[in-house]
Amino acid sequence: MGEHFQPPMKHGENKEPFGQLWKMFDQFLDERPLKKMIETLDEYFQQTFSHAYIPIDVHETKEEYTIIAHLPNVKRNQIELQFMDDYLQLIIHHHETIESMDEQGHVYQKRKMQKHISRTIPLPYPVSEKDVKASFQNGKLVIRLPQKRKYIEIE
Repeated sequence: MGEHFQPPMKHGENKEPFGQLWKMFDQFLDERPLKKMIETLDEYFQQTFSHAYIPIDVHETKEEYTIIAHLPNVKRNQIELQFMDDYLQLIIHHHETIESMDEQGHVYQKRKMQKHISRTIPLPYPVSEKDVKASFQNGKLVIRLPQKRKYIEIE
């Protein structure tokens, strides 16, 4: 009676203790309704968050501190730049209306979509609002600040 109970194993069965459990779990995930639901959720998250990140580059010279936000397919009127004491808030507003029409030109489906993507950019040092310059061209928002750091020449 002191021995542990071991269920008999079938000939050729996986000898891993959780092998059968993993096999059942894999079969459960491969079931068509559940698989479709997981694919739908994956697609939703991919569409929702794929464009939610605004990439930026930062360059610093002796004369200025430059922040470049890469905004392909964004128009100037979609960009909002808010200045706070020690950071900038970059907001992209996207409004879209999609209409489906039949052969006679009657709208039978109309869908409106609004997205707001933002990124907070910390400033390296305090600056006044009048010192911040911004320009937008070819999908790049360039923000320039005067250099306030003092560089010491090393001989």
